[in-house]
Amino acid sequence: MKKKWKRFRTGVIDWFKDVVTLVKDNKKIAIIVAAFVVVIVAAIVITSVLGGKSKEVATALVTEDSTAAEDYAIPEDPLETDAYPEINDLMKRYYGATASGDLLTVNSIRTGLDDKEKIVIQKKSEYITSYPLITCYTKKGPVDDSYLVYAYYEVKLDGYEEAVPGLNAWYVCKNAEGDYIINEDPQDEKIAEYCKIVSVQDDVQDLSNTVNVKFNEVMASNDKLAAYMDELTVKMKVEVGEELAKAEAETAEPTEEEVADAGETSGGGTKVKATTVVNVRASDSESADRVGKAQEGQIFTLLEEKVNGWSKIDFEGKEAFIKTEFLEKVGTDGDTGKKAEEDNNKEDDKSVEEKIAASPSSGTATVSETINVREKPSTDSEKLGVCYEGEKLEVVKKQSDGWTKVKYNGKTGYVKSEFLK
Repeated sequence: MKKKWKRFRTGVIDWFKDVVTLVKDNKKIAIIVAAFVVVIVAAIVITSVLGGKSKEVATALVTEDSTAAEDYAIPEDPLETDAYPEINDLMKRYYGATASGDLLTVNSIRTGLDDKEKIVIQKKSEYITSYPLITCYTKKGPVDDSYLVYAYYEVKLDGYEEAVPGLNAWYVCKNAEGDYIINEDPQDEKIAEYCKIVSVQDDVQDLSNTVNVKFNEVMASNDKLAAYMDELTVKMKVEVGEELAKAEAETAEPTEEEVADAGETSGGGTKVKATTVVNVRASDSESADRVGKAQEGQIFTLLEEKVNGWSKIDFEGKEAFIKTEFLEKVGTDGDTGKKAEEDNNKEDDKSVEEKIAASPSSGTATVSETINVREKPSTDSEKLGVCYEGEKLEVVKKQSDGWTKVKYNGKTGYVKSEFLK
């Protein structure tokens, strides 16, 4: 039996804990909703820099009928301090990448990162200057080459010289290539039970309490910083919430009421041509029935251009829909060979062809707006995930069909080339 155990947050002080209220249905984001955090004794606190307050965690003791000891020997050795150079390097790279918002590096270090956490990491990076100090406290993990890592850090926020202390807990092990990673994939129930037992050992609790005292001392000595973090709580909630809404709206199917009420611009007699081979739908939704396929360069009469990203066209004498991003205006009824609008020499006014030509064919590419990553080079293909504006992807190959093969979360996927720069 598998338990979706994403992040063990035992004896953890996490200065972005309050972001959880935005995404409380996503257990990976929040320390206090991790699978076994309920075993922490009341003395252990979760501190939030954003909230500026210390918060005690309601707890329960580890039950006597725990079975982990039957399968994995529970370590009685005390916490080790910076005992493993490879673990220290892993943590420095991870926190350095989160400070700069480098999701490409974060994805290579930490498994199980989902779309919501990407937003949180990106938003956090806008307020972080650096992590000047990282100290790794470790206990041996349940299997060979695995560790429970309690990473003490001091973080500097933009505009403030005084560093704020915090503590995160991670399960670290080696991947198939033999490299240490932060493992947040689903784990065996007995491994989670092992971590529960270790989490209530005296030295782990003492470490958590020590860091909590340090945090409270910093807050008590710097009213301005404490007030700033209270303000930051609100800002983060708003900004992350907006990004989540934007991502959901990008792929959501509009309701009939939304379609009816949506602002639309009349297409008049404007002609448009397909910039690639694309499906033609019965309504403005990717889940709508497919009524045909437009060929690259095929010209249609534009009936309406909707603000939800779809265009209504005349397709074989009937009304049909194509995603606007795959259409290019070519003129009016009496002028089909000319563009309907002048090029204003602005980046946003570049044609699809120009954007594709300018997109990188190797190296690292930056995403220009929120886009889907597909399993295959087709809008009908399975979606692997969502990339957000500013996120970086490793380019594998730029194809002639308008798609670019990329590395995404350790997998190979495809995105439209026009959205890479």
